[in-house]
Amino acid sequence: MDRFDSLANTLSNLTVYDLKSMYNQAKNVVLNISEMESKVREATNDEPWGASSTLMQEIAQGTFNFQNFNEIMPCIYARFMEKEARQWRQIYKALQLLEYLIKHGSERVVDDSRSHISTLKMLRNFHYIDDKGKDEGQNGMQSTASQWTPLTHCAYSP
Repeated sequence: MDRFDSLANTLSNLTVYDLKSMYNQAKNVVLNISEMESKVREATNDEPWGASSTLMQEIAQGTFNFQNFNEIMPCIYARFMEKEARQWRQIYKALQLLEYLIKHGSERVVDDSRSHISTLKMLRNFHYIDDKGKDEGQNGMQSTASQWTPLTHCAYSP
């Protein structure tokens, strides 16, 4: 009976965020998503708040490892290309993460970004007007893409 009470107590203390976290962990196992890909997905999720600086720093450190780098960068570009306009927040967060990686990650991030410059320039023309009439592209995406695209042309400086 103690186990049942303990289980009931544990379940009653779970929050929606705990359940979502467990769901994401199970999904990562089933879909064979690596730890780094999972971190990128977490940093670029659809939640209305930004990624933690700790998480972004972990991802930046991962760019110095060849295998992790090859998991991180395709995951970021997939956020740009595979999301619909209504998922603007994930695209915007991927752009913010890439900017962070250019500034704090491996020099290879800059080189890789240069090779994807056409994809990044495409975001300058991003438009999505939500149900309230707010143009999410104009309010952040376009200006962010325009501001940091020149970073990919600058020399790397840690």
